[in-house]
Amino acid sequence: MSRSDYERPAFYQVNKLYRCRECGHEQEVPPGFSATMPCPMCGGYVDSVGVSYPGDPDVWDEVKVDGRWVNKNDIPGYGG
Repeated sequence: MSRSDYERPAFYQVNKLYRCRECGHEQEVPPGFSATMPCPMCGGYVDSVGVSYPGDPDVWDEVKVDGRWVNKNDIPGYGG
């Protein structure tokens, strides 16, 4: 089992990545926000191309407990 089988970033730690079809300009957008469309650089169309999240699993905020995902901050005394 890898660490990602029992830990993951919380939804608020995952940003969406958008790229313009015309000029290649990229925007990283936090949860709850939308990409600026059309592209602020050239006015081209913007596509969703992926996600970005903290690469260090030590800062991921969710752990699997009894088969369900729980935020570490909701577990009293969790040492993370």
